[in-house]
Amino acid sequence: MSKEVHNKVIMVNSFKGGTGKTSVALSYCVHNWKMSLAGTEDYSRVFFIDIDRLGTSMSYVLFQEGKKLRYFNEYSPANYENVCNEVEMPEDRKDCMFYAVLLNPVAALRQDYFVHKRLRQYMESGSVIFEEDLLDFIEKCISDGENNLFVVDCSPGLAEMERNLLGGFYRLRDKERLKVEEIYVTTFDSSQIKKTINCLNADADVLHKEEREVSIVLNDLHNCRGIAGENEDFMFNWKETAEEILEKLKDKGDKGEEDKIKNSLRIRYKQYEEDQLRANIIKNEAYLINNTSLYALQQEYRDEYVSVNRKGK
Repeated sequence: MSKEVHNKVIMVNSFKGGTGKTSVALSYCVHNWKMSLAGTEDYSRVFFIDIDRLGTSMSYVLFQEGKKLRYFNEYSPANYENVCNEVEMPEDRKDCMFYAVLLNPVAALRQDYFVHKRLRQYMESGSVIFEEDLLDFIEKCISDGENNLFVVDCSPGLAEMERNLLGGFYRLRDKERLKVEEIYVTTFDSSQIKKTINCLNADADVLHKEEREVSIVLNDLHNCRGIAGENEDFMFNWKETAEEILEKLKDKGDKGEEDKIKNSLRIRYKQYEEDQLRANIIKNEAYLINNTSLYALQQEYRDEYVSVNRKGK
């Protein structure tokens, strides 16, 4: 009897830049790669997929300067594996492979898809081609019969392309036994939290259509907990913040049904990581190889917050 194959897409997004979204995405890759080596998870391949149209900076973290990389604009249905860049990891084992699928960090998506493919005057058509290519890539990976985790690092915002991709992932879920998780990252900056709430409420028509696995990550990027410990006048309690977010998310369940997003929503606290911050400062760079501990998902993060009102449900 053949083994049961399982695949998952984790779509990591934010509604403003500068939230640490990409670091959260990388943490999911590293965590699941380590768990697979330990036998806790059963992925044979982990993919970090960059779809940030402005060009992510993660290629500089994942690969040493001078390494020749392949980018997604080279994608061809006949040889899809050629756009996968193997990420060097400290353990020389093949139990779980780690790949990066990248856009060129110094070229916007429109240059790759609207110039090289001669669609500069048809911006919408270029996005459609990119969406189709990405979904086709994931389907071809799934067809290999391996257990795959795809962590997708988005451009900030739930724009039309991200909405279309999200719909495509859910269609694959029904077709290919693919699990889907959505993650939205914010810092504790008041404007970022308010924008996250407003955008999730504005996209309730998308988020309430189907049963979903949704998380909001409260990323303590500025060490709010540490500041509060040193200054009694500074108020900080991440669980109170989580409760306020839950209260402000609108109940828009269809036909009087319970609010699907609130029932499935998890809120996670990502603590301040000084070593991770230091590793990204110029002249102090620490590449991923031999520094995987910088991107660990702490237990407090994995133990998601559940409000008092939802515990009894």
